Amino acid sequence: MTGFDSIQVRFKNTKHRPSPFANTRVVPFVDSYLEVLKSVIQDVRTEYFWFFANFMDLKTVDLDYIPEQHEKDQIHVWYNTHPLGGTNKEGNVFLIPTKKFKEQVNELKFLRDYKDINYHPHNNLFQNWIPKIGFKLQDPYTAYYSNEPNYYKWLHNNDIDPKMIPNFFPSFWEDVKLYTWGKTKDIMLVPHKDNMKQFYDVDRTVHYDLDYEVKPMDIVFISYDEPSAEKRYNDLKQKYPRAKWCKGVMGQTLAYISAASMSKTDYFFAVFPKLEIVDSFKFDFQPDRMKNPCHYIFNCKNPVNGLEYGHGAVILYNKKLVMQTTKPGLDFTLSAPHDWVRVLSAINHFNETPWLAWRTAFREVIKLCEFKPTVESSYRLKKWLTLGKGNNAEWVLRGSEDAQQFHHENKTDYKQLMLSYNFEWLKQYYDRKYKDTVC
Repeated sequence: MTGFDSIQVRFKNTKHRPSPFANTRVVPFVDSYLEVLKSVIQDVRTEYFWFFANFMDLKTVDLDYIPEQHEKDQIHVWYNTHPLGGTNKEGNVFLIPTKKFKEQVNELKFLRDYKDINYHPHNNLFQNWIPKIGFKLQDPYTAYYSNEPNYYKWLHNNDIDPKMIPNFFPSFWEDVKLYTWGKTKDIMLVPHKDNMKQFYDVDRTVHYDLDYEVKPMDIVFISYDEPSAEKRYNDLKQKYPRAKWCKGVMGQTLAYISAASMSKTDYFFAVFPKLEIVDSFKFDFQPDRMKNPCHYIFNCKNPVNGLEYGHGAVILYNKKLVMQTTKPGLDFTLSAPHDWVRVLSAINHFNETPWLAWRTAFREVIKLCEFKPTVESSYRLKKWLTLGKGNNAEWVLRGSEDAQQFHHENKTDYKQLMLSYNFEWLKQYYDRKYKDTVC
């Protein structure tokens, strides 16, 4: 074995392999191999020095290797080519010429910037295995935290064949990154990070193209007492045969949970009987695998007051979050993490009858009055409280004005405001208030 100096880079959260060399200096991995080398290069005293990671087993490396004369200024890189270990040509075992490296170190940003590199492919160079973990789309983070910490973990959607995971190993010559594959990022190589709340917490991401089949989300049509329910469901079913119908379930919370139980996918599109789906909306949206699990709210057009926002829209629900929302606030969807997708999904024909027009307006205005006001929400409230156009526009205005008054009288009593979440109570309130009105 040569008498060259040796430096072992110690990574956290991986099995430590002892150095085969005597008097090896062990240094922690900080930022990148290049930054580590800059901190130790002036202490090297031999013509060459070995530089390697503590997750590498060097038993199959020729540790007596001495470069030929024409190779004396080269960095020699040994890298694994066995598919079970993962391959990255930039490697984790190096024999470095001390003098030449000192001359170039301040000009380097990456390994490839060094003027002469000799790459040695090795089909049996052992490096600590990176675990491969399948995740449910509804919550990738449960899978990420299910095993003990590891310097990297492969994560793949359970709908993806694990054989699709590429033969790849991360490079540590640059800062640590998260790697993703495919248009929906259903394959990820994720570094360990303490207290990671979402994968976007990793500062840098590298993405690679990869073709695989993406599973569409289920569609569940949810109805209660809407007169156009059957027609709109049949129209939806004809265009999207995967649609299912959840109907007649009393109580909004139970209806949502029942719809979630019908879904075979981890997310599902909820469609409501008042909606006319626009032709441009294809039910092909996919949740962001890098974000925290959440619901996705699309835009919807209000034909009475002209507003276009998330009220009444198609929603892509996270099935797990739906099942967990057993005691929602005034709005079921907003009671869990959610995001707004500025894509028009439908026209909301909530004004087909006086009762539906009044109920829809009453519920929405209660929420607009209760939630913390913004410039946008104040504008929406103003529009709801202005007479619009079209069928039953006067009943939309009545519902809005009744809700504003009800909120004013009960704004300190949240239990009273929560009555607006109950369709049966709303019907009784409406009938009592308008019993002498011909509807």
